[in-house]
Amino acid sequence: MIQAGYNYVPTWDNEDVMEPRTERIVKKVVRKKANKRRKLLGRLGMGMFLYGLLLVFLCIKSASLGYQIVQLEKDISGLQTANDRIEYRIAQMTALPQIEAVAQNELNMYKPDKSIKIVVSNSAYSSSQGSSHVATVDESLTPQDNEGSSLEKLYLSLMQLADNN
Repeated sequence: MIQAGYNYVPTWDNEDVMEPRTERIVKKVVRKKANKRRKLLGRLGMGMFLYGLLLVFLCIKSASLGYQIVQLEKDISGLQTANDRIEYRIAQMTALPQIEAVAQNELNMYKPDKSIKIVVSNSAYSSSQGSSHVATVDESLTPQDNEGSSLEKLYLSLMQLADNN
């Protein structure tokens, strides 16, 4: 208990009183010099980094567009193949032998005799009946008629009709 012996009351002696200073107080302020070169290098580095990011983005975008183009070309070729298959199927279904088979099997139609010729004439100038229908049967065919093509037979029939009018 040494502290009990101390006197903690301040002594106000005139000697200990501080007198105001008359001299000027100079504070030293340490300012960091702005290193312009360092700032310029920092800005250039940041600019180059952003430019690099832009280049990477554009490269990735162009690559993804290239993949999309390739995928679309594959889709187009697949659609063209499907279109060709559909056209081939239409050509098969509209072929004359196919139509003939459908007519005979499903519609119960039959081929007419080759010795029968039917001529139908429409006369628009007939005043009494409006139109006349003439049907003739010619059973005397020559071998020359059987050998000719159907187009020739049609042409000959049309020529006979033109001669009759």
